[in-house]
Amino acid sequence: MKKWFMAMTIAVLVISLFGATASAASLPPTFVSVVLDGKKIWFPDAQAYVDENQRTLVPVRFVAESLGAKVGWEAQSQSVPIERDGQHIRLQIGSNIALVNGQEVALDTQVVTKDGRTYVPLRFVSEVLGAEVEWDGSTSTVTIHTKDISESDTDKWGRLLRTTDLPKNAADYPYILADVPNEMYEMAYPHSRPSESKVSSELYATIPEYNKQNVDIWMGHLKTFGALLLNVDYRTIDDTWAQAMFATKMQNSNAELRYIREYVDWVKENQIHIMGYLEPEPSMIFYDGFGADYIRVKFRVQFLSFKHHKRLIYDNWFPQEADFEKNVWYEGYADIKMVTNVGGNWGSTLKVSPTASLFFNHTISKVE
Repeated sequence: MKKWFMAMTIAVLVISLFGATASAASLPPTFVSVVLDGKKIWFPDAQAYVDENQRTLVPVRFVAESLGAKVGWEAQSQSVPIERDGQHIRLQIGSNIALVNGQEVALDTQVVTKDGRTYVPLRFVSEVLGAEVEWDGSTSTVTIHTKDISESDTDKWGRLLRTTDLPKNAADYPYILADVPNEMYEMAYPHSRPSESKVSSELYATIPEYNKQNVDIWMGHLKTFGALLLNVDYRTIDDTWAQAMFATKMQNSNAELRYIREYVDWVKENQIHIMGYLEPEPSMIFYDGFGADYIRVKFRVQFLSFKHHKRLIYDNWFPQEADFEKNVWYEGYADIKMVTNVGGNWGSTLKVSPTASLFFNHTISKVE
């Protein structure tokens, strides 16, 4: 893990992904994964993100439920009091001054409200409450430690392992994670050439390209792809979004860019507004035997606005018969196709396939 050089790392990441002239209004924020004491946090309805000051903001609900703090709300002063183990923090909406045990402390960002949720600066609050915080810019991941965990109990990404209640196909994977349910492991992989396909335990053990450095690059491509795919708004989408989506794909021709631009026009015409996010799992990779890797992801999506139930997501496999309800969260797993057109040492070049789909090999259900 890299230490917390967040400002420099995130700035370089955003520029490299989208270009320095990207329109902030048409692109989703940089979503951040959070791992707390070895377990990845799955935010139910509001995702941690990087703000315009290059600082990670999290829903204040996370502080209360995951860090074990008591969180309040004072409407008159628009303040959020936070308390745990004798530490007292008071944050005010729109202010860059915090009170810590009665003393003023300058912040490098502000508490904000967004979509009805209050967001607070993750690093500041966590460290005041006694946690140790690390930043991995290669995967846009914040790791928070409130207790000591042995490295032998975690994978290369600091995730806790488990050795009990294993999935039926546990041998297909290099290890089993404590924060991933068996149903995600046991979902069948797509087979193009079964005799030549390989599961992730084989890939990691026998092929040099399946190493942390390369896999981190693939996870970055996938997270950017997911943020774009599942966050479109007819009021702000423009060609910047199209170019950014095109950049996540393995580009065989400019025809793909034309198709993406046609979707942008459809988003405006159909008044489509959706929001969501996906989390790829680096240990859950499958080679189909026909030149493609599939990386399993968990995703959530909500359809906020549309006139016609047609092509709500830029996905050729989008289910036309399904009747998704508005303002309801849907959740599932999917295998996203990744390809490269480079031979030899191809590891760093793997990108999202133009034919990748959230609905090809997947599960999806309404979140109750």
